[in-house]
Amino acid sequence: MESLDSKMLEFLEGSVELAQKVSEYVIKSGGKRIRPRIALAVSRGFGLDERDALDLAASIELIHTASLIHDDIIDLAEKRRNNPTVVMRWGPELAVLSGDFLFIRALRVIASKKLEMVDYVAKVVEDMVKAEILQEAVRGTVHLDVETYYKIIDGKTGRLFGASFALPAYYLGKPFWRELDSAGTLVGRAFQIVDDVLDYFPGTGKDRFKDLLNGKATLPLILYTERYGSSLVEKTLREPTEENLLELFERMRSSGVFTEAVGIARDFVEEALRTISSLPFDSKSVVELVSSYFGGAFAKFENLSP
Repeated sequence: MESLDSKMLEFLEGSVELAQKVSEYVIKSGGKRIRPRIALAVSRGFGLDERDALDLAASIELIHTASLIHDDIIDLAEKRRNNPTVVMRWGPELAVLSGDFLFIRALRVIASKKLEMVDYVAKVVEDMVKAEILQEAVRGTVHLDVETYYKIIDGKTGRLFGASFALPAYYLGKPFWRELDSAGTLVGRAFQIVDDVLDYFPGTGKDRFKDLLNGKATLPLILYTERYGSSLVEKTLREPTEENLLELFERMRSSGVFTEAVGIARDFVEEALRTISSLPFDSKSVVELVSSYFGGAFAKFENLSP
């Protein structure tokens, strides 16, 4: 995705030197780039000019990058993609400002393409922030219900996935951009569920049990507590020793909640792909991209959980 990264770096030109330095540090650290890849695939399906497609995709990734900087401040995360986070390298003040800067740059790019899109993208960002606030409000709650969990992940993850699917259609004035937005939100929901499941497993490249230790109740934990109660979970949170964490993990794995959660994610992906395939544009590359990505994600889970 070299051309995408180059486009993102181009959008940073003319900014304050330190802000540009921090932003370049995050962008050059890499990542899956699944959101802009989706935006580019949808754009190809519409025959959108490559320059316009890159602008839209890069703006989506700038928003995602900004949200990661802010997430790391909230979680006091030390590492992101095996590199020190912005908050750890430059401190919370510059991290907050850098995230804000990227949000504003992305909105300026959107405004330069089509002013009416700003309201849509601003609402997406607003929903992301509201979901983070809700997540903070229920942090440490063991008995979280599934509906609230979906509300959180749809906001913080699903909405930007929805925009990745919908923005090219919105730009071209296609009336079915809302259907693409809804389908994309389901893809984002599935993405977050799989990510939440993998948080419990070793060998994923992430800090194991990070969500649990940060007081975030995710789908596998919700399914487990609904059926088996919360006593072991509460004990583990009070005394997060390696022994207690591993005991909880083994209980959850033997109960089948990890497999069930991944199955739920799979159903959401299939529902989204059915919608996308039914819409009047060339969706082949989009379907292939999403299918390939989740095929790899599901295989990763199966390899970790024989």
